[in-house]
Order: sequence, then C-alpha cells, then structure tokens
Amino acid sequence: MNILLSSCTHWWNAEAHYAAILAECLREAGHKVWVLTQPGTRHAGELQRRGIQALTDIPAWCRNPLRWPAIRAQLAAFLVRNGVQIVDVFRSRELPLTLWAAAKSPATRVVRTRGSAQPIRGHWVNRRMGAACGGLIASANVLRDGMVKALELPAASVRTIYFPAEKPLDWSEKERAEAREALLRELELPPDCVLLAIVGRAFPEKGHDRLIDALAMVRLRHPQAALLIADKGYADEATHKSRLQAQIAELKLEPHVRWLGFREDVRKVMACADYGVIPSLSSEMNCRVAMEFFSAGTPVVAFPTGALPEVVEDNVTGIVTRDKSPESLAGVLGSLIGNAGLRPLMARHARDAVLKRFSKERFLEETVAVYQAALAKPRMGT
Repeated sequence: MNILLSSCTHWWNAEAHYAAILAECLREAGHKVWVLTQPGTRHAGELQRRGIQALTDIPAWCRNPLRWPAIRAQLAAFLVRNGVQIVDVFRSRELPLTLWAAAKSPATRVVRTRGSAQPIRGHWVNRRMGAACGGLIASANVLRDGMVKALELPAASVRTIYFPAEKPLDWSEKERAEAREALLRELELPPDCVLLAIVGRAFPEKGHDRLIDALAMVRLRHPQAALLIADKGYADEATHKSRLQAQIAELKLEPHVRWLGFREDVRKVMACADYGVIPSLSSEMNCRVAMEFFSAGTPVVAFPTGALPEVVEDNVTGIVTRDKSPESLAGVLGSLIGNAGLRPLMARHARDAVLKRFSKERFLEETVAVYQAALAKPRMGT
C-alpha cells in the first residue's frame, strides 16, 4: 500500500513517536510511507534521523481558512500523483482538510488515529467526519470509549491498538547484575540500594514533585531507596528542573537522587532499575515510557492516569496506585521494597507482556487490518 501518515506536530511527543514507529513498521513490511509534518521541527528532525520520508511542503496544519482551497488542491494532487490509498490522520486539526482533499482522490481512504487526551466534542461536524472515515483507531480503550460515546458510534467501529514496545532486552540475570553493578559504581551509590527510575520530560504534568515527596516518605522505613531521573535534555525543561532540584535539597535527598539528564543508554539504565515510576498527572494515552520499561524487563508503578490502568496489569506487570497522591505512591513503593521476591516475578510478566500484548508485529498486523477494511468499504456518498 501507499500510505500517508499525517502527524503535524512540532514536538517529538508520544503521538509523533507513535506515527514514526508505525512508519518504520509499515516500511519494513514493504509499504510506501510518507509522514506529513511541519518543517524545521523536532518531529521533522527525528523523522530525518530515522530515514523516514517526511513531507513538509503541504501546510495541512494551517488555520487560515482563506488558504485552505489552495492547500486542499496541493494535498489532493499529491494523493493522486502518488497513488496514496490510505491517509492516517493523527490530529483533529488536519482531519477536515484531509477528508476534503481525499474526495478528489477516488483511490484514497481516510483513517483517523486518536491518541490525544483532549475530550472529543460530540457535535454534528465531528460525527459527520467520523462517519466519513474508512476506519477509526484509538491508542487505548479509554479513548475508544470516549470516541464511541461522543461520535455516537457502534463500539466495534473503533479499534484499540496500543503503542508497541521494542523487543525485550536479551540479558541474562548475570548480565543485568553486572550492568547494574557498573551503573551503581558510576553513580556512586551503594550496592544494596533499591533503584527507582523516572524517565521523560521534566515538566509539571509528569509528577516528578510527587515522586520526590514519596521518596522522602519511603526512606523513613527503607533507607536503601534511591531515585534516578532521566530527562530529555530540552532547554524548556530548565525552569521546572530548577524547582525540582530545590525540592530535593529542601528534603535533604541529594545523596539519594541522581539527575542523569539525557542519556543515550537510557534503556540500559531502565533495565538496571528495580522499578520504573510513572506519576503522570495528565495525558498518558500512549504510555510510551511504560512500554520502554517493560521491554527492559522492569515493572512499573504508575498513577491511575489515562491508559496506564489498562496497560499496567495490577500486581502482574506492576501496580497502579489508588490515587495520585505522594502518600499513595509511597505506600505502594514501600510495600514493593519490603517484599523483594515480587520484583523478579513482575519483571518476567513485563517481558511477557511485550511479546504477547505490545509487540510490533501485533501493532502492524492490527493497523494493516484497519487499513484493508477501509479500502474495502465504499466511499461515503457512493
């Protein structure tokens, strides 16, 4: 198939990563793929780094309606000229223009993939556009249920397809122990410490402050607990990072926290951790970091945010806290640290979840099935 993925975000966020992974999977399966995005952005740069063909000269993200007829003509010409069969749209802003352009390309069907936590407005325009799409994909059941309700659709019309994980690290217990020992020496941490890790942007919505408060509580009973913080190294993280470092100092946690910044070997760091912690306060509809921890064989402790309660199987691949308070998080972490035998079992289940629930093979198979079903449907109005 010839497929255009429309993901016109300027950030390298979970949505952009979802589209890029999908592009790679489709390309490896022999499909022709382009990703439509904004020029000069982190997203475009990452696509280029991965060798994915980025389409940046069609401004489908434009909000000026006076320009829409010309952009529609430009996009429609691209679809016809390249025999594009599927356009998979990841952002609501580009959907009306894409549907309008696809009407000029008889071979093209539009699929809508939704991974945003923003609520859907259930007005007639959105219902009409949903009905005009050949297929609908949600990155989590909680999103699927919202789409079904707002757009007044049958439940079976929206397919949940989870963000995929990388293949599990092929490490023996001995190799993990050696890597962990080397990391602890590098970070000047004692060999008997219990490593907690948080990975991702240092932004307020990621809940670092609540994890730091929880660490202070946990250490009252479990002084071997330590925290690793790996961020993205973005300039716009600096302000919040300064606040968090002041919080760490105020709680006298500096000897027990290591701020790693951005690390190329972050997957190894995740594998050396005893538990990954995801205390996010909002979004988490793609749960990319949870998948990365699972592929590293590391169980996850998470707040009940977004899709995390359906991705993290409670007491199997990790634990979801009762609420989003530091006290609830501290209670779960303390319980796990006090029961060291749980970690190996949860780690094995986390690796199994990657192979059974979140593999790239399953991700590709389910997505292609939606595309093929869309091509088999008659176009709306025909």
